[in-house]
Amino acid sequence: MPIPALFAAQIPRQRRQNLFQRRALTCAAAATIALASAATAAPAASAATPMYLGAVGGVQELSRQTGQPLATHGYAHFDQGVPDGRMITVRSSASWRTVATAGPGSSVYADIVRWAQTIKSRPGPIFFAYHHEPEASGSAGYGTAADFVAAYRRVVSIFRAQGVRNVLYTWQMTDWAFRTSPSDARYATKWYPGDSYVDVVGADIYNWSACRTSGGTWDELSAMAGPFLAFARAHGKQAALPELGSDADARRAQWLRNAHAYLVANRDVLAAVFYFNRGPTQAAHSACTWTLTQAAEQRAFGDMARDRAYFRS
Repeated sequence: MPIPALFAAQIPRQRRQNLFQRRALTCAAAATIALASAATAAPAASAATPMYLGAVGGVQELSRQTGQPLATHGYAHFDQGVPDGRMITVRSSASWRTVATAGPGSSVYADIVRWAQTIKSRPGPIFFAYHHEPEASGSAGYGTAADFVAAYRRVVSIFRAQGVRNVLYTWQMTDWAFRTSPSDARYATKWYPGDSYVDVVGADIYNWSACRTSGGTWDELSAMAGPFLAFARAHGKQAALPELGSDADARRAQWLRNAHAYLVANRDVLAAVFYFNRGPTQAAHSACTWTLTQAAEQRAFGDMARDRAYFRS
């Protein structure tokens, strides 16, 4: 989908590059090794518009620690108030099928309209995501992939009908959805709402190290992000990391420095990055410590925030 006219002046180089990519990437091999390798290629000669850099949780504290302003990514349900933030992710307590068929007179429809009108009144751009990580186990009770696609499209359609023009519709998946086999029910393509409904392809990426109960390895961002970035490029979309985190380790400061370099190298497509500066949110991940607590880690993240040629708040 073309980027709304409101953003044309704000991200002109990104828009031109996306148009070029749509013409050049005519094959559909989004997850091929060739495209994944392209995600790690040398930086382009000219920089794109700086990407937004922020955090999920502890934003004010991390901003104080780094001495830099940071963007906010907030989460809520449709029956709650609309949080502030450069990015907002929302879900409904209702099933995807209920959301997909929500019409005037229903509480679900009324809540979506209220959200649309509230966000419409705010300055943009706002990255807006409906029901993050739908393919993950935490969303198992909401319905099928087809139900999710229908619900996502319904939310976007209601927002458009309400005249919302200041959002970038963001499809927020896990990075694993782009790396797993096409035979896997979690495979990203099975959950894609379509180019007409997505402005930004998002992936939540974590370096689990050894903290996950089901096992994990120490992985650099560059080892995980390639297929997701390839998918975004193949569809002519911008990309975002709505959640980015690394488990606590003596190597985490260097991990952040490496991530900094990788993000800059892929600035042609990346539009926003939010570090997950919170503790574990699931019992299965209770040993995971994402919050940046060490001075070296905070300096490394602060260096990213101070790199104003490529990042902004």
